Amino acid sequence: MIATLALVAILGAAGNDAEILVSAASSLRGVIDEVVEAYREHFPGTDVAINTAASGVLLRQIERGAPVDLFLSASREEVDVLEAQGLVRARKGFAANRLVVVVPGGRSPPKSFEGLSAERFERIAIGNPGTVPAGRYARESFETLGLLDAIESRLVFGETVRHVLDWAVRGEVDAALVYATDAALVADRIAIGPIAPPGSHTGIFYEGAVIEGARNPGLALQLLEFLGSGPGEEILSRKGFMIPPDTRFVIPPQ
Repeated sequence: MIATLALVAILGAAGNDAEILVSAASSLRGVIDEVVEAYREHFPGTDVAINTAASGVLLRQIERGAPVDLFLSASREEVDVLEAQGLVRARKGFAANRLVVVVPGGRSPPKSFEGLSAERFERIAIGNPGTVPAGRYARESFETLGLLDAIESRLVFGETVRHVLDWAVRGEVDAALVYATDAALVADRIAIGPIAPPGSHTGIFYEGAVIEGARNPGLALQLLEFLGSGPGEEILSRKGFMIPPDTRFVIPPQ
């Protein structure tokens, strides 16, 4: 199920009875497990180990030599950084998402992002913008909408988007900004508010990258292609992810 003969020639054909290590953004936890389970049914004999963390943390691990075969990032920016260092053998977009405001269950969310400036939202949780793409998107929205000066002192930072979501579930913050797919996982324990206005932040596009030095680049490519195939797209869509406008494989110049 390799994408093109050119990719096979560059990366090598996928073999059997091998292991690949996948580093995936925290917001993919659960969905990537389901995708891998379906992948194993189609391609038995491949052992897939999964490591989840904030995309920026995974980026640093790869830069430091972690033996990663496939990186699944919640933003293109981290893949761009790796490509600039010659660490990407092939890349491909595979999903898109939206940013929403959530509040603890039983409370009323703001009617708009601008409503977060109200005094009742004393603690607003976002991911650490330095390592968590969801936090970076949130900060971009605040800046675009002219809200940052009013709410910056109220911001509290989580190390992953799931960490931020947990704070909202437990009522430890007054509002949080998370992905729509994460909010849907606990919709019975939170109240979901507005979606970030179009154009207020960079598009939320997930990208996969086969890493330079991967032990099994052919298998990594095979899994990335599977993620964007019929079975993979069905799982992503069922979990609330959207299909990005561009899902072509890109091979950076070596």
